Amino acid sequence: MKRPVSHLLFALLLAPLALGTTACSGELDPTSPGDAYTLFRDALFEKEEDIVWERLDPESHAYFQARYERLVQMNELIESYLPQTDHRLARSQSGAELIASVSDGRELFDYVFEKAQMPQDDAIIFGSGIQEIRVSEDGKSALVLTRGQQEFVMAQAEDEAWQINLVDSGDFLDTSFGWLTRNEEALAKTVEDLIAEERQKREAIIAELMNLN
Repeated sequence: MKRPVSHLLFALLLAPLALGTTACSGELDPTSPGDAYTLFRDALFEKEEDIVWERLDPESHAYFQARYERLVQMNELIESYLPQTDHRLARSQSGAELIASVSDGRELFDYVFEKAQMPQDDAIIFGSGIQEIRVSEDGKSALVLTRGQQEFVMAQAEDEAWQINLVDSGDFLDTSFGWLTRNEEALAKTVEDLIAEERQKREAIIAELMNLN
């Protein structure tokens, strides 16, 4: 099991991009897909996690909640099946120790965002600017293509404001949280092996008792 990387989502999200001069955020209209994306991008560089979270759609919010719940499940597996002496190390190596710092998906997002090292580079900033916007025929979704050839899927909320769907925007989230999937699989294998070992011990004891008769 591997320890989670400190950058996770946002360093991976922005590394290939490249910010030009933008309008003042107060002048931007979130009911415009381009302005909504720019609000999101500017908030990333300014490290304004509340605005970034607000600009994400419900599916993206649900993704972080699901990842938090998986951390809780891993912690429960550790408590239920691993020896007490191994709990601290297992929590550290699996990432389950994060539940001591966060209590839901939003707090997990905040934790990841605070740990991210945001690049401060003119080329990266320029490349994150919009090159093209494609709106779907029904007007409910859009695709923002940046100068750095990154694609961001946009979804329109009931109030007509546009939000970023990170789940469908490339493999940012899967790449960032790949460590969680790997650790979960490794922990499950460890638990499976422990259960099998205990079963063999019980079967050996039963066989010995039957031979005594």
